Amino acid sequence: MSTDTATHNTDWTQDLLAHRAATLPQAINMAGAEGVISFSYGLPDEESFPAADLSQAAAEVMSQAAPAALQYGAPGPLSAYLVDFIGRDQKRTVTPANLLVTVGSSQALGLVCQLLIDKGDYIIVEAPTFLGAVRTFLNAEAEVVETPLDDEGIVIEELDKLITDLKADGKRVKFIYTIPTFQNPTGVTLGLERRKALLAVAKKHQVMILEDDAYAGLIYEGEVPPWLWTLDEDDMVLHCGTFSKVLAAGLRLGWIGGPPAIVSRIAALKVDGGTSPFAGNIAAQYAKDGRLEKHILKLRDIYRRKRDRTLAGLERYMPDGARWNTPQGGFFIWLELPESVDTVKMLRDAIAAGVNYTPGPACFASRKGKNTIRLAFSHLTVDKIDPGLRILGEVIQRQLANGN
Repeated sequence: MSTDTATHNTDWTQDLLAHRAATLPQAINMAGAEGVISFSYGLPDEESFPAADLSQAAAEVMSQAAPAALQYGAPGPLSAYLVDFIGRDQKRTVTPANLLVTVGSSQALGLVCQLLIDKGDYIIVEAPTFLGAVRTFLNAEAEVVETPLDDEGIVIEELDKLITDLKADGKRVKFIYTIPTFQNPTGVTLGLERRKALLAVAKKHQVMILEDDAYAGLIYEGEVPPWLWTLDEDDMVLHCGTFSKVLAAGLRLGWIGGPPAIVSRIAALKVDGGTSPFAGNIAAQYAKDGRLEKHILKLRDIYRRKRDRTLAGLERYMPDGARWNTPQGGFFIWLELPESVDTVKMLRDAIAAGVNYTPGPACFASRKGKNTIRLAFSHLTVDKIDPGLRILGEVIQRQLANGN
């Protein structure tokens, strides 16, 4: 093939792209570089996957319900499990009409955007927040604006003022995206009174809430308040859940709950033939006899040890002026370094030294927070955490010594 022909074909392929796709970044290699201790991605602990039990559940499904599991359609047994679980855990009565099983909670976020967002609509997110959600919202051509967090979650007064100001400027705010429990990336949990206040603000302004609850059950001490969806009496909340963190990410199973009138419209947008009935039936078979709840108890111990090892390493290796939180659950610790440290610029040196992390600006829609880092402790083996933090501490100390 001549160079001219190759160039022509490349230009022609580029012309095929929708304008919103033309500037998309390349896909991230979540495995990371070989030999680098990575605190970057909130992946589940691979050694904790209940492979043998899932294999047994698969065999049971094949012997008892193969036609339903291998055909197009929704995984009805998984919806039935969720109805039962929500009734027991949240004391909320729901029916299958309140629920839609999705390909992970990421598909749920995308479907909500398809339903609610027109180009130029506004979505309010926490600052900082889950970087994948921001990318989804931007792909939907929404305007993403931030509302601040403190150590107890969303600052309600600031949120109220933000919505008031946006509406005064003629802006359409479609929903507030929040991760109220073990927030990604900060790990903070929104208290009961603030949850009630958040619902009151949403009702006042007639703005929906999209509640992302990816780390349900992964609590390491104390108690957490009920879901926003549980507290909601005005049909203002859509609730996203997932089995990725508590069972197996590779099953790609999530769900969305909310008012039937909205859930049915979301379901109409889901044109994939149904979220894997095979995976859904296996998950339901595994979960129905209490095995999932027992497994989650084991996960709590696994991740609590990793969190505590990370906290000990931070205490040992971080410089004066560094701050971090002690999350009650979830996968992340939020690290704030002295203002002079630029964690984006520092990342190249860190990787060269053998450690990786997510720079804080990646978690802000506004890309602020240059002196912050999201540390994911979930995927690392316990023995890698202390050496990784030692390397990170040395890199930070060099940056400070160089005046960076």
